[in-house]
Amino acid sequence: MVIRMEELNLLVCSDIHGSKKALKALRNAVEDDPFDAVVICGDLTTDGSPKFARALLDSLRTKVIAVPGNCDSKAVASLLDMAEASVHGKRGEVKGVKFFGFGGAPPSPYGTPFEIPEEVMALKLREVGVRGGVMVTHTPALGMNDRSASGHSMGSKAILDIASELRPRLALSGHVHEARGETVSRGTVFVNPGAAKDGYYAKVRLAQSVRVSLCSV
Repeated sequence: MVIRMEELNLLVCSDIHGSKKALKALRNAVEDDPFDAVVICGDLTTDGSPKFARALLDSLRTKVIAVPGNCDSKAVASLLDMAEASVHGKRGEVKGVKFFGFGGAPPSPYGTPFEIPEEVMALKLREVGVRGGVMVTHTPALGMNDRSASGHSMGSKAILDIASELRPRLALSGHVHEARGETVSRGTVFVNPGAAKDGYYAKVRLAQSVRVSLCSV
């Protein structure tokens, strides 16, 4: 017997960085298509107040799954919790599909607001991880859509290890603006939608197979 999986349509975005232009573009995209959820892979702001993040959530008018990015304040992370949108160290579910995630980025010389050691990332992701689910992080897995403009790999070994253990069907991340793309490895589809502040996002159809469309406005 073949069991057909219910189709799940996602709008995936990241690195909005307080852009009102991006907010408007994402709102229009949601109005144009019947998405089941919007997934935000962090950096809603750039060390900003939660006011912009609240306006973004209110404007989307659909289910939101999100993690904070390294440029988001703790107040933004708290807002995502209060809005019941966060999967930062938590699980979520949309139409029977399990989501789990963790936000922030490893410590850097820049001292951004939400930096977390990789060993903590690994511990928390392992606690909430669901085999075959959808993993949402701000930082990409090492080697998966993570090359900076200078050619350096900026991904996390800890996140790659979790992906190797749990084999999520879909792994969504952002952080590295110039590494927009889709990579398939060991049955997991890794997606970096690009920076929403630059007009980029992705549409993902999750059913028996995974189909990714990289979009721009």
